Amino acid sequence: MTQGDSLTYGTRDTVTGGALIDVSRGDQEPALRGAQILAKSLVAEGVDTLFGYPGGANLEIFDVLPQFGIRCIRTEHEQGAVHAAQGYARVTGRPGVCLATSGPGATNLVTGIADANSDSTPLVAITGNVPSHLLGKNAFQEVDIVAVTEAITKRNYLVKRVGDIPEVVREAFCLAGGNRPGPVLIDIPKDIQQQYPKDPEGNYKAPRIPAVIDAPEAMMAGMEPAQLEECIRLIRDSEQPVIYAGGGIGVAQGEATLLAFAEKAQIPVTWTIMGVGCFPVDHPLSLDVLGMHGAKYANRAIYEADLVLALGVRFDDRVTGNVAQFAKGARIVHIDIDRSELNKNKTVTLPIRADLKPALTQLLEACDPVASREWTTTVGGWKQDYPYPESDSQGLKPQHVIRALCEATDGEAIVSLGVGQHQMWAMQFYRSRQPRSFLSSSGFGTMGYGLPAAIGAKVATPERQVIDIDGDGSLNMTIHELSTCHRYGIGVKTVVINNQWLGMVRQWQDMIYDAHRAGSDLSDPMAIKASDDADIYPDFLSIAKGYRVTAERVRSAQELPAAIARMLADPHEPYLLDVIVEAEENVYPMIPAGGTYLDIIMSADDLKSSDSDTQGSNI
Repeated sequence: MTQGDSLTYGTRDTVTGGALIDVSRGDQEPALRGAQILAKSLVAEGVDTLFGYPGGANLEIFDVLPQFGIRCIRTEHEQGAVHAAQGYARVTGRPGVCLATSGPGATNLVTGIADANSDSTPLVAITGNVPSHLLGKNAFQEVDIVAVTEAITKRNYLVKRVGDIPEVVREAFCLAGGNRPGPVLIDIPKDIQQQYPKDPEGNYKAPRIPAVIDAPEAMMAGMEPAQLEECIRLIRDSEQPVIYAGGGIGVAQGEATLLAFAEKAQIPVTWTIMGVGCFPVDHPLSLDVLGMHGAKYANRAIYEADLVLALGVRFDDRVTGNVAQFAKGARIVHIDIDRSELNKNKTVTLPIRADLKPALTQLLEACDPVASREWTTTVGGWKQDYPYPESDSQGLKPQHVIRALCEATDGEAIVSLGVGQHQMWAMQFYRSRQPRSFLSSSGFGTMGYGLPAAIGAKVATPERQVIDIDGDGSLNMTIHELSTCHRYGIGVKTVVINNQWLGMVRQWQDMIYDAHRAGSDLSDPMAIKASDDADIYPDFLSIAKGYRVTAERVRSAQELPAAIARMLADPHEPYLLDVIVEAEENVYPMIPAGGTYLDIIMSADDLKSSDSDTQGSNI
């Protein structure tokens, strides 16, 4: 008897499904079992690539993927699969797909699902589970992943009937990519994967693929006429307006309309880390990134604005600091597609639920053309007065490394990031010129995100240069995914900003905890070395060699340009460049957690005069 002719775990025929030998079928088409129906439904959604890891509860699915032309990139860990799916989604705008087995395989996806939920990344996570009759029995590798992920998904599904698979898949993709994107989970017991759908008479019931369903979300439109009229009035009455743009601009594909509106109304634009790429970084109206480690001139502009147009943002605490004082002197218009974000973190003057693309088009058409504003001249002067600071240390500075990367790629590469100091320096010094090209775990702050996200981005856009700018601590969490790069020939470039510290943790410890650097030193405590010997631990070159990935190390600014050129020479070759930077460089500017623009720290001298007692409210 061949695979598919019977069910494992004993034959458990039901009214709606069963083994092939128990199902009558006509000659009109070959019968499909649950795993095949799933694969065919994925193809109908445009899926040709997914990221996953096999196990007992999803082997039925793995077995049929080649039959339907779906390429599975097998990562080295399920967390790598979900982050790769996120990277794929971030650069394409389409839902990324990951596949895991039950139990630990499913729970290993949880961090990435929560990350996608925080950053509004379209994602469909598929998990196999134990057979239906074993659910709730504490069976081997069983977990109620639907319950586990309820709070971090737009919706999740436990498939109970094989015939439901097409509708579940169709609805999952609609939700994942619709309105405010996010993660959706589909959990499929193994018997459902093996069964063939049938009607009550026992006849094979071919499912309709793609399924025809009612829209799970009402499509959003632009602003109501009264809202548009009030918004235009507020713009007309303002003298010091600022646009505060977030990730919602990219989701709505509103970059070009935002640019046209800002130019017509002569309104300066600042953005969040999720908004990097939404506005030309070298434009005269550009204010760069705002927030805790954003530009001083951007934060000052928000502080002194009389009108803030908040577009596709959520007033995150890393942006606002003391939320009561954020833009305190300004009227605020907040436009967002998610009603729950309006007046959630910040009470505003005019909350508007709308799709940003048509809303921006309405603003562009209705706003008065402005030849110039004294305000924009003033703000432009601040940009000259308050550049991003760099220390005068003699070592190789991380800011210099990232600036050199930007110059070598002309800001055109897709950049993914780990989490830590290097993430903030990349935000400041990598001048990304393309939308959907700066991939950061922004809301959730997941260390280890950078390398697997870069893998997903490179798989989606093999013609683009893709660089993971990572920290030594962050990279250590997912460095095994170098194996994925080698196995599949995925030409991700990994640049390690290696300072031998959990740098951001160390910086906070120095500021708040009297320099008690508990647990943040990454160097080898067992190393026996001379005082002038720079022992590097771990040895990323040896690790890369073990995964058969080309790697080299740079210790000086003189070596850097040639090393970068060698790394970038072949865009299809995986490569690791370990750059040993000044060990105790700090990230500035910095607005202490819970602080305001007035508390901004621009240098070590500013830090000495700051009050450490007020800096720990929300690290």
